[in-house]
Amino acid sequence: MNFRIAIATLCLGLTTAAAFHARAQQSSAQANTQADAQSRRSEMTIRMDTDLVVIDVTATDKTGTYIRDLRPEEIQVFEDGQERKINFFAINDEVTLSRPLAVVFALDLSGSLRLDEMATLRQAAMKFTDLMKGDSVFAALTFNHKVKITQGFTPDPAKISRAFERMDAFEGSTRIYDALDRAITMLVGRSAPRTRNGRPVRRVVVVITDGFDSASIIDRKEVIRRANDAGVTIYSVTLPSFALSPTDAATRVITPLDASRVVSATGGQDFSADARDFTPIFKALAEEIRASYALAYYPDSRDGKRHELQIKTSRPGIQIRASRTSYTAPQQ
Repeated sequence: MNFRIAIATLCLGLTTAAAFHARAQQSSAQANTQADAQSRRSEMTIRMDTDLVVIDVTATDKTGTYIRDLRPEEIQVFEDGQERKINFFAINDEVTLSRPLAVVFALDLSGSLRLDEMATLRQAAMKFTDLMKGDSVFAALTFNHKVKITQGFTPDPAKISRAFERMDAFEGSTRIYDALDRAITMLVGRSAPRTRNGRPVRRVVVVITDGFDSASIIDRKEVIRRANDAGVTIYSVTLPSFALSPTDAATRVITPLDASRVVSATGGQDFSADARDFTPIFKALAEEIRASYALAYYPDSRDGKRHELQIKTSRPGIQIRASRTSYTAPQQ
């Protein structure tokens, strides 16, 4: 997210000492126990009167296990090759989601999914909304030769369930990138909350498709640009109707959606689905989101231009995925 806020409340599980001093008012008792307070998970109100660059980050080891104990000094943010000071740093709580979500489910109805698979998918998606409930909100859209919003943002999982139940016509061409563009537009629109109970919302799209686009108008690079500017992370659930590798029946081929880098360039991940049970996919997605960190810094640039971002860690053997690889600076 790159937006101007007069007053916003960030729930930070862990912050740098500099941000702890500069942005939070503490009682004298807290000031005397700064070291302990920095290591605790705490909730702080932070006043901001400028544009922040917020980046959601996931860290894994070589086996794919999530790393939840990175310290602020182990992560570096580079803008156009120059290291920037991280002003705010937080990790989601593993039990209670510290940062609420705004999620758009984008479902491919071009024939990639059978009606019986739809019921299984709906049940799994409902378990995901249950895991992510609280202050989070959800919306749904479908796409084939046209893109249609079937449910606006709501905190009520039952409304999302009914939206899935109404999805029963599977036909037509496939407009994946147009659907992702519409989802991003929904997330930055007036109907989508920027904060929930004073906490900034993380923006997420979950696209459920076979990964083969055939009719989109928008360019995939424009989708990445718009997602990066809006701070949107895109996750894909690749349906079991994908083409299998001719040399390995257990391995799927790289789809055009994979090759587009839309998912990886927004810090997301692909999950290959099993039509018999989508539940493990959505549980894995929930774990992914819960394991994320939030970083934020004040940019120096006010030139309205595009700036490249890179996130690194000094801890050996750790792989980093970030929600944005670039952003457009505000115009002075």
